[in-house]
Amino acid sequence: MASPRSKLTSLLFTPGTRPDRFAKAVSSGADGIIIDLEDAVPAPEKDRVRGEVIAWLQANQRVGKPPFISAVRVNCLRNAYGQADLDALNAAALRCDAVALPKVESAAEVQQAVGKLFGQPRIVCLIETVLGVRLAHEIAAASPQVAALAFGGFDLSAETGGEPTWEALLWPRTQVVHACAAAGVPALDQPYLEFGDETGLAVECARVRSLGFSGKLAIYPKQCPVIQAAFLPAAAQVEQARLIVAAYEAARGHVSSVDGRMIDVPMYRSAQRVLERAGA
Repeated sequence: MASPRSKLTSLLFTPGTRPDRFAKAVSSGADGIIIDLEDAVPAPEKDRVRGEVIAWLQANQRVGKPPFISAVRVNCLRNAYGQADLDALNAAALRCDAVALPKVESAAEVQQAVGKLFGQPRIVCLIETVLGVRLAHEIAAASPQVAALAFGGFDLSAETGGEPTWEALLWPRTQVVHACAAAGVPALDQPYLEFGDETGLAVECARVRSLGFSGKLAIYPKQCPVIQAAFLPAAAQVEQARLIVAAYEAARGHVSSVDGRMIDVPMYRSAQRVLERAGA
């Protein structure tokens, strides 16, 4: 299994129908791959593709070497395909680093997956429905194996009949971030669909990072370096964070300051997070 400290800044969706692309994901700059058995696979092909993906993983053990994350997105557990995916992964005794659960709407779904899956994989819960957003706090805290919540605004917009604009999705995005913060797990944002627009991707990464997201899902290999760079603190931020942490710890909880600004507990914690993101 991947180390619990494996990064979750960018995870690259790769269709289960394209095993020729699995190994290529390692050189994309992503922190891991999510082999997709859900949206990328038409219903008539799901049984066949599931079997082929499992056979590939049995033969190769994983995609890339740790800390690169080798994950599978199963189908929604509220339908027969999702249940069949869980049963097949369990029967094959595959040690996936992570399993992504789409359209999660309850803590019970997470617990069902945890109870069935072999090897205690990390669980990435996709929050893509109105009920999922409403119960995001319960889902994030459903199991110690929950490694992240991932926001999915396109399915959510289809359900509500709204448009997937920044303004329309700001509230549900914020709910997911808050649920993750309360549970102590990372929040990942939805993919950016305009895969040729690297500038637009970088802008959206900056906006969701300001909300508290710690990473973003990708659908195209060239998006991964953009995502990684966007969530990496600038050198000036890292240096300022070092000064804040050093000043606060040297003061042992007493009042301290950096560059004329008083340092308190929230500023100290924020500085620690900057250093964590920077790998410092």
